[in-house]
Amino acid sequence: MTPSATATEPDSSTTTPGHGRGVGEPPVAVDPRRWGSVIGLVGSMVFIASYSPALGPVASTAAWLIGLALFAAALSAHYVRPVSLGSFSPPRPAALAIYGACVVAELALINIGSRALAAADLVDLRPALVATVVGLHFIPFAWAFSERMFYWLGGSVATLGAIGLAAGFMGVSNAAEAAAVAAGVSMQVIVLMYARGRFAPRAHQA
Repeated sequence: MTPSATATEPDSSTTTPGHGRGVGEPPVAVDPRRWGSVIGLVGSMVFIASYSPALGPVASTAAWLIGLALFAAALSAHYVRPVSLGSFSPPRPAALAIYGACVVAELALINIGSRALAAADLVDLRPALVATVVGLHFIPFAWAFSERMFYWLGGSVATLGAIGLAAGFMGVSNAAEAAAVAAGVSMQVIVLMYARGRFAPRAHQA
């Protein structure tokens, strides 16, 4: 996902389902938090498309159907029936630096980890490694962009990836692929919750 903007509490004394400039947000079509979410949804479908075939045709078809349904629901929540995600502030330079550093670290860790798995003749575990690292790279964004959604997104994806690695080390067949597919679905569920305003700051009474 691309960097989201800092979400701060609305100035109003009560919460509102409204969105856009009236509640301190950019127009829906150009809100970077929304198109950043779309990039995350595309990434989640890559997990499903890349790794579900190893689980067999029934499980793969089910994963595709679930993934496409969640993808469509999240797009609808963002662009057809949008709600407020919280007021918007442009990302600080430090936040952009953290974003860039996390992406570089993500690519480096996947490369190093893949080499280590190949050296140990455990290359089949790479899907779970990728999920673990992708999840971990999201977690610092929660602080950088003041978006608590990233704690849940990164934590769930990294945890599922780690479970896949552990199960794969113990010899469970296709554990890495199953964990990666589950991680993709988890990403979609959390993005859908985000699109529906579940992580938006709640205004409080003065």
